[in-house]
Amino acid sequence: MIKYLTLFSFVILFLLPPLVDAVEQELVITISDNGDATITHYLTPQSTVSAITIGTISEDISNILAVDENGIILDTTLQGNNLQITTLGATTVQLSYDSQIATNDSGIWKVTYTSDEQTTIVLPELTNIVSVNNIPLDMSDDMLVMPSGDISLSFTIREVVAQDFTVDVDGVTHTVQIMTGSQIDSFDYSSDVISFGVNDDVPVLVIIPNSLFSGNFDTALNEKSILHQNYFQDGQTSWLRIEPQNSGMITIKNSPIIPTTSSVSDQNNEDGGGCLIATATYGSELAPQVQQLRELRDNQLMQTVSGTAFMSTFNDIYYSFSPTIADMEREHPLFKEAVKIAITPMISTLSLMENANSESEVLSIGISVIALNLGMYLGVPAVVIIGIRKIK
Repeated sequence: MIKYLTLFSFVILFLLPPLVDAVEQELVITISDNGDATITHYLTPQSTVSAITIGTISEDISNILAVDENGIILDTTLQGNNLQITTLGATTVQLSYDSQIATNDSGIWKVTYTSDEQTTIVLPELTNIVSVNNIPLDMSDDMLVMPSGDISLSFTIREVVAQDFTVDVDGVTHTVQIMTGSQIDSFDYSSDVISFGVNDDVPVLVIIPNSLFSGNFDTALNEKSILHQNYFQDGQTSWLRIEPQNSGMITIKNSPIIPTTSSVSDQNNEDGGGCLIATATYGSELAPQVQQLRELRDNQLMQTVSGTAFMSTFNDIYYSFSPTIADMEREHPLFKEAVKIAITPMISTLSLMENANSESEVLSIGISVIALNLGMYLGVPAVVIIGIRKIK
């Protein structure tokens, strides 16, 4: 009898989560340029427990998602500031959720929260920190590592502005558009060279009409050659993304080439292309959502054979319709808002791919993300429609 009672006790201890979970945590808070905060916990639970309980930084949270090291979605239960995750022996867990911890007052954003753990705060691009109530453990342009306790941080965000500059050549007026959070000084055009000054090291997007420049582009900062990305090109314009390392004078020189039979789709495949729909939806190719998609493509997918093959096929399909969708968004604000509502959940799920660092992880997590999106965009509506028909 004692033997059976002992065995029963071990079973109960395994199935019930402990009151205090021995979990190593890394906590990352990512703030978007519209003040939305995504909190990500990187957890290492004991493999002998079936569930863990952690404290969230707020009771007001949404879009809760927990996945294990294989990309499998785990069940969660929220009670106040405590969140229980059914781990079932997982060795690593990534938990993410959204929380309204940022408020805006007269253009100044303020983030307040309390955490028992050290936190890494990732701020939007073009951020200027106004104040912080504690000394950061580490700090860079858009990232702070804060100690545990009560944290209060305020900052401002420089607005990304699109400026139009006109160029007259042989009686024809051309418009060059520059989008950046930096101040633009001394724009000039002379002998197939565009030049302008920037007062900061933030990214610059230059849209040049093909009627003005055609061919390749050579870019330089303070007369020293720098790299640029051929972000997008169609029959009317070429989009160049330039990331200056400091302030100074940027020059763009036209270097004509002999036309080839390669198509725009081929160029987009080779250079990676731009996220045209996301750029039109969120207003700028510098928006955090667009940056997330670009980093996912460059840092995860393009680093593996399967990811590269997927992107090649995806680009062939995507660039066949995305310019049309992007143009419709610019012309119809209501359609733009509808697209934003439709693609925002998908972009949130793609954050799971940040954990994919190998060929097998890209495949397993990628399949899980595809299945999750199929469930959201096809499965849920199908269930609702079937339910309505049954009611009738």
